[in-house]
Amino acid sequence: MLTARIKQDRRHLGVAIIFAAWAMILLIAFLANRGSDIGQLPNLAGNFGGGPVVGAGIIDSLVGVVIACLIAAAWFGIGSFILSAIKPEMAENRSVALDLAIKIAIGAAFWSLIWFFLGVAGAYNRVGAAVSLVVGISLAIFGLRRKGRSKREVSPEEKVAVFERIVQILIGVPVLLAFVASLAPPTAKDTLLYHFSVPKAFIEQGGNGIIEGNIASYLALGTEMHTVWAMLLGGFVSQRAGETAAGVTIFLFFPLLLIAVYGWSRESGISRGLSLIAALMVAAVPTAFYVASSGYIDIALALFVTLAIYSLTRWWKSLENRWLVMITVFLGAALSIKLTSLFVFAAFALIILFRARNAKEDSGNAGKILMGGFGAFILASVIALPWYVRTWSATGSPVFPFYMSILKGAAPGWDVERSNLFQGMISQYGGENKNALDYLIAPWNLSVAAQPEVARFFDGVLGIAFLFGLPILVWGLWKFDLPIEAKIGSVVAGIVFLFWLFSSQQLRYLLPVIPVLAVAIAASAEAIVNGGNALHRVWQYGFVAACIAGVLVSTSWFLQKAPLRVALGGETREVYLARNLDYYPFYQTINLETAPDAKIWLINTRRDTYTINRPVISDYIFEDWTLKKMVWESRSTQELKAKTAALGIKYVLTRHDFLFDFDKSTLVDDSRPRAENDAKLKIAREFILDKANTVRADEKFSLIKVF
Repeated sequence: MLTARIKQDRRHLGVAIIFAAWAMILLIAFLANRGSDIGQLPNLAGNFGGGPVVGAGIIDSLVGVVIACLIAAAWFGIGSFILSAIKPEMAENRSVALDLAIKIAIGAAFWSLIWFFLGVAGAYNRVGAAVSLVVGISLAIFGLRRKGRSKREVSPEEKVAVFERIVQILIGVPVLLAFVASLAPPTAKDTLLYHFSVPKAFIEQGGNGIIEGNIASYLALGTEMHTVWAMLLGGFVSQRAGETAAGVTIFLFFPLLLIAVYGWSRESGISRGLSLIAALMVAAVPTAFYVASSGYIDIALALFVTLAIYSLTRWWKSLENRWLVMITVFLGAALSIKLTSLFVFAAFALIILFRARNAKEDSGNAGKILMGGFGAFILASVIALPWYVRTWSATGSPVFPFYMSILKGAAPGWDVERSNLFQGMISQYGGENKNALDYLIAPWNLSVAAQPEVARFFDGVLGIAFLFGLPILVWGLWKFDLPIEAKIGSVVAGIVFLFWLFSSQQLRYLLPVIPVLAVAIAASAEAIVNGGNALHRVWQYGFVAACIAGVLVSTSWFLQKAPLRVALGGETREVYLARNLDYYPFYQTINLETAPDAKIWLINTRRDTYTINRPVISDYIFEDWTLKKMVWESRSTQELKAKTAALGIKYVLTRHDFLFDFDKSTLVDDSRPRAENDAKLKIAREFILDKANTVRADEKFSLIKVF
């Protein structure tokens, strides 16, 4: 027995050396690609200060935080009520943390649905927001009182080791930075394009009817419903308070996700240290930080998908229909956020088929299992259905603006050609013209070479912790009898990864399965090394080192935006936006110097309709589409100007620094002769750079008055 133990320790020591080398290789390769963020940390450190830190604006931030916490309490209230009605059979070693995350997530899912129907009823107003909050808080108080009367046993506190405390601190760093950044005015592209601009427009019109000219308003907007609620409540104080409340409300999904990952790991029998590492792996993903701090919806989607997978594993064990109800709720909430959730549906379908096959071999209940499992899919679709029916009735296609070559649909500002171009554009993520080698080494490139704002490098940063843990997961699945959570989670993550690999390789689309992958890796490590030997320590420190590298990337991104002063009121909203949005000074000119009803044509300004307070015409995604069409239909500058005036446009703001370069311009038609293209570029140049009617201009932007 002793000899076998010695041999195992020697074998583990050899493996530990290999993993230590693997960690060093990953760190060196990762840091070699981080010159634009980690490499700039010494220079960026000065951005922490730079002027007064605290000012009067801190009141709006504090109000926003309070409102977001009250909304979270309302989520908990209705979630507790619904969970008490479902009453799924919980695990014997039930996790308090996971229980809390489940209740709040269920509540968020149902409040999102409630706010959809409030929008249909035209009740997007402060009264509706206040009444909803009172109802939610009342249910929360009732739920807490009921919890207080329960006789639930709580496990005794374990002593926290120094290593575990370090991991807790590391988890707290990106969470704290994301929280501070969420207090700042939004600057992320998609947030300005629709995550905040659509809720703002919904509030202005009092409901969730389609917004003229905004193609994003046709999408499923489940998470944005909470943004509407937060903005309305903050509106009792100021617009800035509402903006802050919205940012913090969406941020709250980030700590909720980490709580769920930790709680699920603990419930699966994983040690506290490895459970904390699983949560750290998710927290340290720089793109997760970016999403949580920017008002994006992918972390909310990740929370619902994670809890749906958890519910699937509980159903696999018990075949209890109540867990099918939980799957229904969470999958429905996910589909209400993003159409890409269908990848998860496909993975779940395969798991259900496997479970039915196993049941057929054991007891012959395959038919009942299939009916229950696929019935849950149908009900989940029903939960999300209102969004897709709304889009279907408006356009003729439930998935508009996507796949128009298959499912015909129509709406002003979009067509089959643009839909196909958009599909082609998103397929370029991860690189164009991919070959077999590109797909094979995708995990390496995704972990080591990924870059933000660069499509061919996945438009984000994952970090190296998951690549470090991949051999551990493979080893655990191959040689050990892992918990069913790890097996099912790995299958779902693998299937979704394959869909991602052969569709759009945008990193954010992978975030929904990152948490379950972290749990599976932690479970594998627990099964392989159940103790404190050398291999265990190498894995611990290897994960921590990999995660520190990710946290440093997030820190540098935070310092690049430098949101601390505006969050605490020491810097004004206008100055902060002017620092981070190059076109914002032109928006200020428009907001301050034009008539309230002046219609503005925005060309290549990221279609930011959130920070401009005027009626806007702008193309979705392809922002100079209308300009190109009108230029090629015009024979002179005067004719182009007349066409613009006929649309009621009074001002045109254009980013032009690339428009007149023949090799870069999107106005050039490669099927036409050079001379004809030059003539059209001349028309566009004379129109956009019209000195006689220029209101404001620089080397990049031009604001002109049309009439």
